[in-house]
Amino acid sequence: MVDLQEGISVSSSSSSALSLSTMQIDGELWMFAEERAQEILNTIQPVFVSDRSRNEIIGYLQTLVKDRLGLEVFGFGSMPLKTYLPDGDIDLTILTPKNKEEDLAKALCSMLEAEDGESDFHVTDIQYVPAQVKIIKCKIRNIDVDISFNQMAGLSTLCFLEQVDHIFGRDHLFKRSIILIKAWCYYESRTLGANAGLISTYALAVLVLHIINISYSSLSGPLAVLFKFLDYYASFDWDNNCVTVYGPVLISSLPDMTDIGHHEVFLKEKFFRDCMEFYLVSTKAVDANDHYFPVKHFNIVDPLKHNNNLGRSVTQGNLQRLRQAFALGARKLKDVLTLPGETMGWKLEKFFGNTLERNGKGQRLDVDEPVTAFGTGRSELSELRGDFEGYFKSLVYGKWFHGETQHNWVPQDQDTSLWDIVRCFGTGQRNVLYGRNMNRATSMMNMRISRGTGTYIPKMSQQSYTDRFRNKPSRVKSLPSASQS
Repeated sequence: MVDLQEGISVSSSSSSALSLSTMQIDGELWMFAEERAQEILNTIQPVFVSDRSRNEIIGYLQTLVKDRLGLEVFGFGSMPLKTYLPDGDIDLTILTPKNKEEDLAKALCSMLEAEDGESDFHVTDIQYVPAQVKIIKCKIRNIDVDISFNQMAGLSTLCFLEQVDHIFGRDHLFKRSIILIKAWCYYESRTLGANAGLISTYALAVLVLHIINISYSSLSGPLAVLFKFLDYYASFDWDNNCVTVYGPVLISSLPDMTDIGHHEVFLKEKFFRDCMEFYLVSTKAVDANDHYFPVKHFNIVDPLKHNNNLGRSVTQGNLQRLRQAFALGARKLKDVLTLPGETMGWKLEKFFGNTLERNGKGQRLDVDEPVTAFGTGRSELSELRGDFEGYFKSLVYGKWFHGETQHNWVPQDQDTSLWDIVRCFGTGQRNVLYGRNMNRATSMMNMRISRGTGTYIPKMSQQSYTDRFRNKPSRVKSLPSASQS
């Protein structure tokens, strides 16, 4: 499915062209900084015990809805992607017949209220939000849960981001970078949250994808991605440019994204076109605005749907707040990375002070039992690899449920259960797609890629992040800078 020989170039004229000057940094110190960043990640990333706790909640709701309403419930967002923070919520969507969402939402609210005192899961704070996208909000075991209806775009996005992480590789560089940057945005700078006029979690993932895609060969780990993220977006010309997965594009040129300059990218245009073909949920009605991009103050093109502005939640006032937060964060992190040895490590911990204060004392909000505290030299068991095949099965079932049967994915006019549909698809088109996805992803790291013009750390990022710190290069030419990819 993914052809990485076909390239696309991106604008090099944007004022955001990675601009921070380079500086010398000892290779061992740089690896020490990445190692300390990984220790911080170990404290906040998903772990087995938090996965288990959250999956129990999902299983409870799936069983409740299936038994009482006969409907399927699927997870999407950061929880199944395994990029959630300890404070992160659980996003679920129920597949319902069209125009029945409101009736079913009210019925489910009544069911959840009736569960109070009858279940070990202790459902509280139940609230129905009758917005355009109808949502039931509640707390279960102290974890926020959002239940929506027919959010097929969420299932598509989950498949897409899981595949991107698999292809980028490097022990989940993409996911670990999302988690570290999300922690900085949420705990340290308070810049995350679409409901507060700030960045949505999907928008943040695309911003991170953009950084890795244009700087892949110069990145040593999540800390390098964070540094480039802050430096790059602090000086990005948001007034005249929008962010795409290929690079900055002039707003005035939209919806045309072909008139762009020259810049190497890791994931090519054809990869994203193929993802749109396989993952995007089609609509029967022709939308007159299919080629219209709604320009706002903070513009990010959805890689799966080019007329969807992922930055639409950011208000004009908050745009300046974001710029200042990114600039201050880049300056502080640069200062940290120029310090010697243990001083650097201590200052990096201070850089993530709120994060560690909330999560580093041996307790997680989403786990009842004690967990390993920060600074002990130990960490909880964790697995960031997601269930791509399971996610894709959910997407296929959703497409079938809503009458989309192109590519002969599922039989038409049959009363088919979820697993019958999956088996049918698994013997046909499904095997072809998944095989092509995973085979291409597995062979990706063996392909020759450009080093670009940024800091390049040979081979070490191909190792696991545990082994990498045992084999440290003697020197790195310069600190990764956003102006050099």
